[in-house]
Amino acid sequence: MYDILKESYNTKDLAQKFKKDNSSVVIFGCSLEGKLLLYAMLQHDIKVDYFIDSNKKFFGKYYLGIKTISAEELAKLSLDAHIFIAHQWIIKALEKLNKLNFKNVYPSSDFLKSIDISKKINSKKIGLYMEPLRLERKIEIANFNCLKILADLKISSKSNGSKKSVDNLVVKHIDVVITERCSMKCRDCSNLMQFYDKPKNGDTNLLFKSMDRLMECVDHLYEFRVIGGDPFMNKEIYKIINKVVKYKNVDSVVIYTNARIVPKGENLNCLKNKKVRLQITNYSDSQAVLTHPSLVAQHDEIVEVLSSNNIKFVSEKVTKWDDIGTLKFIKETPTQLYNKFMDCCINDVLSLLDGVLYKCPVSAHGTNLKAFSFDPNYDGVDLTDEKIGLKNLKKKLIDFYHNNKYVTACSYCKGRGYGAGEVGAAIQTKKSLPYLAQS
Repeated sequence: MYDILKESYNTKDLAQKFKKDNSSVVIFGCSLEGKLLLYAMLQHDIKVDYFIDSNKKFFGKYYLGIKTISAEELAKLSLDAHIFIAHQWIIKALEKLNKLNFKNVYPSSDFLKSIDISKKINSKKIGLYMEPLRLERKIEIANFNCLKILADLKISSKSNGSKKSVDNLVVKHIDVVITERCSMKCRDCSNLMQFYDKPKNGDTNLLFKSMDRLMECVDHLYEFRVIGGDPFMNKEIYKIINKVVKYKNVDSVVIYTNARIVPKGENLNCLKNKKVRLQITNYSDSQAVLTHPSLVAQHDEIVEVLSSNNIKFVSEKVTKWDDIGTLKFIKETPTQLYNKFMDCCINDVLSLLDGVLYKCPVSAHGTNLKAFSFDPNYDGVDLTDEKIGLKNLKKKLIDFYHNNKYVTACSYCKGRGYGAGEVGAAIQTKKSLPYLAQS
């Protein structure tokens, strides 16, 4: 079924082929990744004929000066079109394109990797402006997303009546939760901080033990994402940072912060490691400023401190969040739950909380809050269980990461699929919110 995907390709050879036989070239995804892919193709002097997208609001309109149509309409025009998937929902796209009998389908990663990341992009033609650090991260995330999907497909395909195995554990992101505490109390936090009545910091010794066992099994991890709450609410964040940067199989360590706390002393010095960068959510244009006008000043102060200390950071303005709901049970069929999971934008962002590895933040924090039950068979992997040897633990983790099974949390979340509902970012609540706990 997935044989239509060309796993890798030579960008120069393809560019020459397209020019020689006048092939139709199509980008699947009106997104930032789609915009980056168009930029890369323009660098190779490739003409893109269409964008296609799953969102009907784009149909018949022009995205970046190129007409956007549905996949069904493209099938009527050109079944031999060369389609490049420029979003993370590759499996869902393959299912659609396969049903429509397309044969030439590619991931975007190889073209994206041809972009020069040593300098910023400033393209007035397609309205694309990106600093090198953000550009590099976006390309690497697209690449690791592709690697995961290819491994998923390898496991799900059948050869000689049995499934193929994957021996290496290559992971895109792992969220390391070091505190439930936050410097804000956002009503719609997708990490569920608004439901904690008495938030606390994580147990550092338990965290270190579970991380060591985890990283014995991981062959390659692109990002350790240190999160909370706001991780700087944990005054011993430096101990965690100094620990994770030492793992040789980790490319980078990203610290997510809302720029309310200016790091000082050891918590500042640990950020100077070359593996570390900060991801700042800048709410200066959001509704949050109405109740927290100091946000802009604090953001600027932190940026100045980071810049003066040559610490890497990316600051992105955020005005909207995904609306995941309020931890209320939603009765759905197994098919609906599977589709919700497969559509979710964070179904491969593993979360490490109190020694257990979960598939997403809602699963991790919903379990921690006892908002719903935990099934050890598919909801998470207990990294502290020393009865499981490292060899078996690695097999368990590979299956957990690649099995694409929905979890208990999916029944309590509205979902974070493409085009799902949104709410204003960082709207504050004065006290913790209630939820309907389940046994």
